[in-house]
Amino acid sequence: MRTKTYYVDKKVIPHQTAVDFQIEERAKIILLKTQKFDTSESNLLILCEHYPILTCGSSAKESHLLIDRSELPNVGLEISTIKRGGAITFHGPGQIVGYPILDLENFKTDIRWYIETLANVIIDTLGNYNISGYYDHEFPGVWIYDEVTAKKKKICAVGVHLSRWVTNHGFALNVNNNMSFYQYFIPCSIDSPDRETTSLSREIGFDVSITEVKKIIMKNFQKYFSTELI
Repeated sequence: MRTKTYYVDKKVIPHQTAVDFQIEERAKIILLKTQKFDTSESNLLILCEHYPILTCGSSAKESHLLIDRSELPNVGLEISTIKRGGAITFHGPGQIVGYPILDLENFKTDIRWYIETLANVIIDTLGNYNISGYYDHEFPGVWIYDEVTAKKKKICAVGVHLSRWVTNHGFALNVNNNMSFYQYFIPCSIDSPDRETTSLSREIGFDVSITEVKKIIMKNFQKYFSTELI
């Protein structure tokens, strides 16, 4: 049976608001599961943007922060520790953040499959702009290889959390966001001269419509997860 997934566009919201909403919605699905109800039409895909913030996952270290915490408000940043894998990630306006809240028992109970499928949604989205992306198992996320500079550029972070096979957190695709914030931390603990971060607008040379990119993500999400967005 083909699942149905509710699409929720939250526009620009505080990060904590998104965290609270995810926790609330995931709890609803878990309750349905424990009561043996069907959850095939209870899945959600949330797309949004956040105000500038650094989020710290389970492998984040203080040494990854390149600015004193007390100075973060002076450069326009908040910081928060959350329950997901990975180290420090940036969120800000112009970056599309996706939070799928899915019962993987409706899809496939395989966390590696889930992460790679999320990555494929983004890879196909980049393909619409003639950008060739790939998923890096060693440094999880979607990357671009620059043949001119021989650098690997991270364009999308991926970090998830599961409880009873119900997902939260997800991906953060750099579209038009201000890349100067990346000077204040080591992104995802990757400190290598042949690796850096980038954005869609930086790669193609002009800003892109956030609404347009969201529509492409939605189309690819339906394709790769064999679900209907409603």
